[in-house]
Amino acid sequence: MSAKEKEAQAAAAAATSSNSAKNWKERLKGELRWNKKLIVLKLVLFFFQGGTMGFLPFLTLHMQQLGITVKEIAIVYAFLPIASLLGPPTSGLIADKFGRYKIVVIINIIITTILHCCLLYVPPRDKNSLTFTCGLQEPRLTWDTCDYCHDDRNNSSLDLVLQNCKFLCETPPKEPKLCYYTGHNTSTCHTFDMNTQLHINGTISSLRVNDTCSHRWVNLTHDEKSYQGVRCFHECPIRCQVKGMPHCEHPEDPSNKPDTFWIYFAIRITATFFLASAFTMLDATTLAVIRDHDGDFGKQRVLNMIGQAVVPLIAGILVDFHSSSIGYSDYMPALYLGASFNVVAVILVGKLHCNADKAGDNILSDLKKLITKPEIDLFLVMIWVLGCNWGFIESYLFVYLIELNAPNYMLGLTLTVGCIVGVPVMYVTDKIVDKLGRHMVFIISFATYAIRQFGYANITDPWLVFPFEMLEVFTYQIMWVAAVTFCPILAPKGLLATMTGLAGAIHYSVGRGVGALLGGYLIAQYGLSFAFSFFGYVCVIGGAIYTLVYILYIKKRTQPREKELNIQNIQENADEGKPMIKKESLTGVIVAAKTEKNEDV
Repeated sequence: MSAKEKEAQAAAAAATSSNSAKNWKERLKGELRWNKKLIVLKLVLFFFQGGTMGFLPFLTLHMQQLGITVKEIAIVYAFLPIASLLGPPTSGLIADKFGRYKIVVIINIIITTILHCCLLYVPPRDKNSLTFTCGLQEPRLTWDTCDYCHDDRNNSSLDLVLQNCKFLCETPPKEPKLCYYTGHNTSTCHTFDMNTQLHINGTISSLRVNDTCSHRWVNLTHDEKSYQGVRCFHECPIRCQVKGMPHCEHPEDPSNKPDTFWIYFAIRITATFFLASAFTMLDATTLAVIRDHDGDFGKQRVLNMIGQAVVPLIAGILVDFHSSSIGYSDYMPALYLGASFNVVAVILVGKLHCNADKAGDNILSDLKKLITKPEIDLFLVMIWVLGCNWGFIESYLFVYLIELNAPNYMLGLTLTVGCIVGVPVMYVTDKIVDKLGRHMVFIISFATYAIRQFGYANITDPWLVFPFEMLEVFTYQIMWVAAVTFCPILAPKGLLATMTGLAGAIHYSVGRGVGALLGGYLIAQYGLSFAFSFFGYVCVIGGAIYTLVYILYIKKRTQPREKELNIQNIQENADEGKPMIKKESLTGVIVAAKTEKNEDV
């Protein structure tokens, strides 16, 4: 080969490399470019998801603030899945009947916002706080007021928690000490941090002095050693708040006013009905909007996930700041922050351009077809099994981490890690779904859930949870994009919102409820590690069965419908004069072919 030929080859290779780099940059730029027609939709998802996640984590704490007991909280959460199950299909049917997705979404968000703000005005029960004081006087546990259960607590063995301790003198000592003594006047003193919680096991004996009800603390256990009592080492008195005392269940006690529970129950159940409806209707609306504007479903959820990661953090900071200024915990800032975000979401929904197919005149007949089609039933069973795994992890992973002595900040960090991994993946989720196929995504989700469940079951260090949390991108983000975009393929014409709502209800309500219930039973009987392993085997078996059923049955039933929608969308765009590039598969109702230049998000 001559020198000139070598130079020509080198120049051609350099040109090819330059073009390849240029094409790669152009493709990346195209993937990251935002379609201006879809910016409003992205903002809607950001403000609604951020707004709702801004207050939802604080609702249980708010119930406790109102004086609602643990048993009553359990009753509320037992009924919430029912409201979540009924809401989405109901809203979906109404939206499909009249073809008015936007109106249904707006109504759901407005009612959701109003009802959750109404929770702030539920009348609280009378509170009877218990404090621990020691120093100049004999250590006592003293109630604000005497209740009907005071004498019944006599000689009760309890594990109580001291928190928010404060010195009651002008010159407090630098190292507070608590001393445990025996009958031989020997003491064992321990320095403790005033800013942390202190657990003490012991027996209480009841006292009544004039109108004051209090308890002595006797027969203490600390570091597996028994002591007769406790006293403070310093003369400077100490006062601490006490948690862990059983609630008084006497029906005549002021802390048991039934109105608080029933008012809260009615508002919360109704609010959850519309909240679940709003979530699933936004999925259906997103599908309808991106069909008209040539977008990808996964990319619209990027701001959704950012809102989920950022707004709860802001809400927590506001709650801490507000509570420190008034001297007690108050979750009002979180609810009002979420409400303000939801108001913005409502305004933005009104600006969306959404064309939805209207259901036929005989909607009951179409609904019957929806719930009796074998491929739809198999899809819902698959979504339900995956939902059971999601619900079990959501309900008990934090409990497991606490058992492994994880610090509190680490719990929130697990959510942050999932969002950090998920956000960039959402940009290419639709292409992943197209490349692999939805059914392969579902099979991978089963396998990934199995890896997560077995991994959790065998870790001994809580920090090892993070590699398994990163896999959530397959079990949640990518899986749910595949599931939602499968709904248009399965749903009869005009029942897209109903199908989407049913899928969301089965996964997030029924699946989560069954997973939490079954998981709780397994944990009570066999322990957390066994429960995680059990769900791992469920995923292995469920994934194998779904793979077999797909090969033998589902594939034949769904491929013709997918090709039909593919051709239909190509024809619709051809009628609009757009040059087409045919794809092998369809991502939901997204146009199956795009112009070469229109690769906007």
